[in-house]
Amino acid sequence: MSPSPAEPIIYTSDYPEPFLPSMSLFHYLFPDGPAVSPLPSFDPSLPCAIDAATGRSVSRGELEDTALRLGQGLRDAGMKRGDVVNLFSPNSIEFAFATWGAIAAGCAVTPANIAYEPHELAHQVNDSGASFFFVAPSHLHVFEKARERFNITVPDSRVVLCCPVGPGARAGAPDKYRSLHELLGERAPAERFETEPMATVFMFYSSGTTGLPKGVETTHYNMTTQMQTTGARIEQLTPQDRILGFLPMSHIYGAMMFLLCPLRFGCAVVLLPRFEEIPVYKAIQEFKITTAIIVPPVLVLWASSPHFKKYDLSSLRSVTCGAAPLPVDLARRFHKILPVPICEAYGMTETSPGIAVMNSKMATPERLGWVGRLIPSYQARLVREDGTDAPLGTPGELWVRGPNVMKGYKGRTGDILPGGWFRTGDLMIRDKHGWFRVVDRVKELIKYKGLQVAPAELENVLLQHHHVVDAGVIGVEDHKQATELPRAYVVLDAKKAAELKTERDRRRYAREIGEWAAKRVAQHKRFRGGVVITDLIPKSPSGKILRRLLRERAHAEWTSEQKGKL
Repeated sequence: MSPSPAEPIIYTSDYPEPFLPSMSLFHYLFPDGPAVSPLPSFDPSLPCAIDAATGRSVSRGELEDTALRLGQGLRDAGMKRGDVVNLFSPNSIEFAFATWGAIAAGCAVTPANIAYEPHELAHQVNDSGASFFFVAPSHLHVFEKARERFNITVPDSRVVLCCPVGPGARAGAPDKYRSLHELLGERAPAERFETEPMATVFMFYSSGTTGLPKGVETTHYNMTTQMQTTGARIEQLTPQDRILGFLPMSHIYGAMMFLLCPLRFGCAVVLLPRFEEIPVYKAIQEFKITTAIIVPPVLVLWASSPHFKKYDLSSLRSVTCGAAPLPVDLARRFHKILPVPICEAYGMTETSPGIAVMNSKMATPERLGWVGRLIPSYQARLVREDGTDAPLGTPGELWVRGPNVMKGYKGRTGDILPGGWFRTGDLMIRDKHGWFRVVDRVKELIKYKGLQVAPAELENVLLQHHHVVDAGVIGVEDHKQATELPRAYVVLDAKKAAELKTERDRRRYAREIGEWAAKRVAQHKRFRGGVVITDLIPKSPSGKILRRLLRERAHAEWTSEQKGKL
């Protein structure tokens, strides 16, 4: 008789679970009567978004009124409840108007990455089924090329410029396109979803680090639940706070922090269209920004930039870093320059996005490298390769279930396992106090002669080198040994990079870095695949290393190197 399988180890949050309403995201943040939303009421004259370049500000009341008028304008243009609206624009106040206007009309919103090439935008449009478009004039040329690849014929009346009113705002765009403000109709009530909370409200596209991006169907209930469960556990903001907003709102991290959190807490976001070092410093200084929402590559720059100390950044009270693992040594280096709490968080587009979070009171030096504790409403498991649950303090793939988990990927089934479990693909450790730490992506583990090597661990080691400011590690296949070998790509600080005049100098110093690292890692983790000095580590807009691109480069280089040895 075979032994019975061990009981699964299911973790739950030790935080109290809040009330989880079934309602539209719009009415949750813009209630149309008393006791409609569980949130406190806020003065409609409070600012909720500020344009960093111009100082233009929009109040909560103005945002709500514009959204309700735009919602009716979309209905007048033929858009129906459940239709999909695409946004292709950098961060702006008009981006917020378009988002909330589409949601007021009962549509789902699918924002697209402004770095997309035409074929990438066309893929998202065709996959999502979008039939109405808000496009920034600066990106109209990409949209027009993508339009040729759409599966549907799009009339010009369904292409609207996402731009403000005023001289030069249209940036030379053809007169055949209306601007967003020309689409406004009469103010009308927003669509309600109390009886249909599982309707899709957002369709963000996954980063596509290993293939074509997939449309993540996020529901009204997903988002209101996320606001209720995460909102009480992250940094508590007030109407006096200002959030730094340069991360793209086409990504769920930026959308959550800049489109939703200001309305959830009554504060304001200071919007920038993209990350540019000096404009960001000026915005922090001018608008007395208190909370910076960033990704690790920004911290890499800030920790080594000669410009950082030239500006008055004393208003910053906390820094929240997410979307990609934050190396501990990098966090320590930054903390020496600016001693404010660094709050890490963990989540993904598929979980709306938060899974584990912390606030500044929890962000002690001892907890650097940890991403917080499980938020309410989730159940979690850490599952090993053989399907058994990992003992406490040992790594396993994180599985989660709960009302924050997406409805599914657009046009796909089978991604939610029996029992409602979703596999995150991330290798995690949980300690006895309920804190989680990311080890690495399961699919990105390097297997050297049967032993697992986590790229993130080796990247952390490399960042301790006094001349390395960024690093990416992947595995290269050595057919002679029938195994993968760890290979590193490193970016040096500007001074050291300038000293290395020739390719021979760069190769010599790369070997020195490999020898330095070999003294600090186990024997099977050494860089037998080599160390390469490079100018840039390819990353997604959210800061994740695009290992697929590194692997492609490494394969070509490794093949050439091996041929040279014959």
